[in-house]
Amino acid sequence: MVKSLQKQDFQSFHLVIVDNHSGNGSFQKLSEFYSDNQQITLLETSENLGFAKANNLGIDFLKRNYDLFKIFIINNDLLFQDNTYLSKLTRFKYDINVGAVGTNILDSRNLQQNPIYERTNLLRLLEQNWDFFFNPIFHSHHNVFRKISQFLRQLRPEKGDYVRENIFFLHGSAILLTENYLKWSRGFYPKTFLYFEENILKIIFDKTSLKMTFAPISGVYHKEDQSSKLAKQDESFKIKLLSENSRKAIFLKLLPAFFIKRIMSDN
Repeated sequence: MVKSLQKQDFQSFHLVIVDNHSGNGSFQKLSEFYSDNQQITLLETSENLGFAKANNLGIDFLKRNYDLFKIFIINNDLLFQDNTYLSKLTRFKYDINVGAVGTNILDSRNLQQNPIYERTNLLRLLEQNWDFFFNPIFHSHHNVFRKISQFLRQLRPEKGDYVRENIFFLHGSAILLTENYLKWSRGFYPKTFLYFEENILKIIFDKTSLKMTFAPISGVYHKEDQSSKLAKQDESFKIKLLSENSRKAIFLKLLPAFFIKRIMSDN
């Protein structure tokens, strides 16, 4: 990822790499490569903070040390394939009510990951929580829960309806958080560990009258998500996180905007 980033024709940025307690010697290897590079800062956590808190650590560093409030969050398994990508992204114009910008992201199957056409309304969140809560039961002989879930899915609009209505949120593997959001917010909701960060970010935006916008810029490739791959090794752990985080999304959905701003405030 870093090597592909260094090939970009736009280089007016500071890169913060957060080693989220990988425990595999990555921080030491990265230090050997980049400790003398003034454009790169390496941070290492003492424990695995999860996606949200680890990214917030990097965001906080850039804000407090470089007075930067326009921050591009990228996964470590992302590759830049077009050397003009950052130039195009930095030239993209957005309104003062835009809190995040996303672009085209190709996955390992050569499919577009962005944007994610999905609702984050209360009914959809409750439906998802139902699925996650009863997921272990689906594998037993209690088919009543499976049938209820299938019925709820039939009530859900087709993806094409979301596309036509422009209902989406942005993928977290490559997302530009703008100064309109980061001037007052710490970044991601810090009480998740893995999953639902993008859904929750969209809820926060809706509550605070901010928008996510999609820029049709290509040039990034997202390899297999290593965090999700690790979680898949323990299906019960994955379902537990999904269930917990979906409940947190419901909680935030029900909170008034004033409390959302207090929770996410950078002060």
